[in-house]
Amino acid sequence: MALAAHATLAAPLGDADLDWIASAAARIGDEDLLVEAAGVVFAFNFVNRIADARRVQLEYRFLRELKPIRGWVERRFASLIGTLYDLSYKHQPRRSSAELLDRLGVLFERLGAPAVPEVFHWLSRTPAVLEGVLELIEVNVMCAEVRSDLWKEAAAIAVVSRAMPGSGLSRAVDRWLPEGSSSDSKTLRSWAAPPGIASDLSLVSACRRYAWQVANAAYTITDEQIHKISALGLGDAEILDLTLATALFSALSIIEPIAAAVAPTPVVA
Repeated sequence: MALAAHATLAAPLGDADLDWIASAAARIGDEDLLVEAAGVVFAFNFVNRIADARRVQLEYRFLRELKPIRGWVERRFASLIGTLYDLSYKHQPRRSSAELLDRLGVLFERLGAPAVPEVFHWLSRTPAVLEGVLELIEVNVMCAEVRSDLWKEAAAIAVVSRAMPGSGLSRAVDRWLPEGSSSDSKTLRSWAAPPGIASDLSLVSACRRYAWQVANAAYTITDEQIHKISALGLGDAEILDLTLATALFSALSIIEPIAAAVAPTPVVA
């Protein structure tokens, strides 16, 4: 529990945070358990960002009250959370880890990334977790209605604003941002979510601010902000695609330090 909370709340991590996570992972001492724990951390960070950004209430009182109209979305989300939590117990992977990594290679090549980030290789220890993450990304990439440049910027903003130092995910998405905008999370914030209202004057700027908020403070997004983005030209399905991309890559960045803490270090000849 402490590892999950620290990875989520401390991101982007400093060296002291990385040392703490490495120490906690060593005390747990079970890499398979750590992969499954990372899968749960990924799932909850992913779902919670979508729920906050799109104003979905997840309180279980709706489930208890069973209101016929209000609360049906909340029940769907609660069901999804339960399914994700039990993934390793109920879901049998349909493909081997090697096949899943091959599919990831094709996907990242299509996106113009140099290689599959190492975090996916670590997740392949538990194919059920890797398959669940892969299918979420594949659906979002292959079926996205939002413009490719907006999607890529949103994903890159999510990674850079939450990633650890030396992140493999950051290297993969770095070219998706304009040059000079991704040096660190503070620089990124001033670029993607500048103070004032100027960022709402164009669709690209509004999407950048929205992506930064989904990644870092999804609970601050308002209905008025969603309406402004719609007025600038994005439909509801496109906004959802943008939200999914940001939530996915934020969650991946948050679990990456757990992988880095326990993954074997390559030996250089």
